[in-house]
Amino acid sequence: METPRPRYGWLIFDADGTLFDFRSGETAALQSTTRRHGITYSSQLHEIYSAISAELWRQFELGEIPLKQLRVMRFERLFADLEIDQQPESFNLDFMDALGKQTQLLPGAETTVRRLSSRFRLLLATNGIAVVQRSRFARSSIRRYFEDVVISDEIGVAKPQTEFMVEAFSRMDHPAKSEVLMIGDSLSSDIAGGVAFGIDTCWFNPDDLPLGGSPKPTYTIADLSEIDAIV
Repeated sequence: METPRPRYGWLIFDADGTLFDFRSGETAALQSTTRRHGITYSSQLHEIYSAISAELWRQFELGEIPLKQLRVMRFERLFADLEIDQQPESFNLDFMDALGKQTQLLPGAETTVRRLSSRFRLLLATNGIAVVQRSRFARSSIRRYFEDVVISDEIGVAKPQTEFMVEAFSRMDHPAKSEVLMIGDSLSSDIAGGVAFGIDTCWFNPDDLPLGGSPKPTYTIADLSEIDAIV
């Protein structure tokens, strides 16, 4: 009996929150950078930073602010809120350097990627800062399994913008849309971008968050190992 042909030829993976444990890496980077600058790290500081950063990244995804502005503004707002006398530009440079050294992966990520790479072609797609993401990816144990990485900072557009997916498809040598699956944890960037471009999507939702309205993913999974049953 012949082995059934895979449904897809290409799998596009988001990076942070899908394969990389960004929260863990961010914590380590914030702790080391605050220590370097003589600032006391606390869970309150981290939560305030996370809220500021999340809002600015949403604005970036919508094309409302450039990434260069986001980098420094997040710390300008953090220091203003906590009345910390520090230079945000200097802190940001040290933070990005520290973050670029963080390669923590989510449970099962390396095993899943290694297994899938034997049957599918893989592309990494991230709305990240190039100097940080290139450093993390180069140091990571999963880099060998991906044929290329598309970074918003390098191409000038971000998920979910159509131009991001156009660039991704160019890197993949223009496969049929029916042969590509987008896998990610963000409804607003990964899933929205895939849906708008007309490809199947897989929402990685380990925290069982409510779906709400649109966009609606083709599949929803709670564990990366579930991808095998889809592809």
